[in-house]
Amino acid sequence: MRELIKDYAPPGTAPGALTAPKGEAGQAKIHLLEYRGEQVNTVEIADLTHLQQQLADRYPSSAVTWVHVVGLGDLKILQGLQDLFKLHPLAMEDVTHLGQRPKAENYDAMMFVVLQHLAFLKNEIQTTQVALFVGKDFVLSLQPLGPDLLEPLRARILSSRGRLRERDADYLAYAIIDIIVDAAFPVLEDFGERLDALEQDIVGRPSPRIMNTLYRLRRQLLRLRRVLWPQREALSRLIHEEEGLVSDEVKVYLRDSSDHAVQAMDVVENYREMAASLLDVHISNTTNRLTDVMRVLTVIATVFMPLNFVVGLYGMNFDRSSPWNMPELGWRFGYLMVWGVLLVIVIAMLVYFRRKRWI
Repeated sequence: MRELIKDYAPPGTAPGALTAPKGEAGQAKIHLLEYRGEQVNTVEIADLTHLQQQLADRYPSSAVTWVHVVGLGDLKILQGLQDLFKLHPLAMEDVTHLGQRPKAENYDAMMFVVLQHLAFLKNEIQTTQVALFVGKDFVLSLQPLGPDLLEPLRARILSSRGRLRERDADYLAYAIIDIIVDAAFPVLEDFGERLDALEQDIVGRPSPRIMNTLYRLRRQLLRLRRVLWPQREALSRLIHEEEGLVSDEVKVYLRDSSDHAVQAMDVVENYREMAASLLDVHISNTTNRLTDVMRVLTVIATVFMPLNFVVGLYGMNFDRSSPWNMPELGWRFGYLMVWGVLLVIVIAMLVYFRRKRWI
């Protein structure tokens, strides 16, 4: 259950203290993108000094500035970004503690959003935390080491001549949120295919591995629910934001993303019910198979009980000179007679069981 617990600072650590997440090491990659209409400026940032120079020489002056950081292991970079953008220490602490519950909060003239990007790799759910700081004219996004999750959006801005370049920072924040929210649907599609395959296996060729697979799926669905439920709440809070950081026009788009989050949550709930139903069906099938086996074994044991009695009776060795001591042992066709009696008993019992519908 380790994946259900977020990273945390040791008890007693001062609030707002920055600690590098586990597995994060090395220099962060910083990408700066400035745009407004036909004018676009994109730069790979070498260090904080370089970033400060680029921000001071903003071109054009009305441009939307997007700084995207990949890698959270360099605390000097994080501290420098905190000072440069005047970020709240508690918000930066949440950035470095991975596994956060998705949320949206206001910090003075800035909106702080934490979301979880979902992916399905090697039959396991992979969550990547993406933190956003949204101001009037800038967006700062941070993610741990790994593939740049927002590269498709950057390519879209560089190649676009339409709506995105004409909008403000709140629309850019919506575009980032939309990518993260919609990333859940390919994951859910994979889950649906796996559940369909399991259903066919349960009905057609049940095996002991199905139980383990179902338990693993239910655990993964629980993890999905833990991400998607608060993500929906975070979007709802953005829609009802009253500080003026999100325009009414952008709130319309956010409502669409919120609708997608609700749909994803509904699918997860349906999948959880399906997984529980499949588990019940599998247990029921296993019980029925065991019952069938026990019924066959019981019939076989019941049929042989009188046969054992007969052969045991005639297996006793007594003196045949007495007329009371099994005189049929000396009959010419005594052996065949015993076989005939045994066959009659077997046939009579099978007919009786058949009429009772026990077999």
